Amino acid sequence: MFTIFNSESLWIGTDLKKFNTIRDALDQAGIKYQYKVKDRMGEWSGRGTLRGSVGNLSEQAKQYEILVEKKTLEQARAAIQQ
Repeated sequence: MFTIFNSESLWIGTDLKKFNTIRDALDQAGIKYQYKVKDRMGEWSGRGTLRGSVGNLSEQAKQYEILVEKKTLEQARAAIQQ
């Protein structure tokens, strides 16, 4: 069973293309994974949301995280290196 207690973060980033490439590699290797998408545009940054910040690129508005089971972490790292 895949839970927060037996999972480990494999990758965190804002690049959607790399996110999909890693997911494809894990699928091909038969490695189970979960992912989280965090929308950073609605976050509070003291004086308001990041949405109003100057220079905040839309490509970096979402943060992606891929999690795998701890027992498959090394196998997953090897799969995404290829």
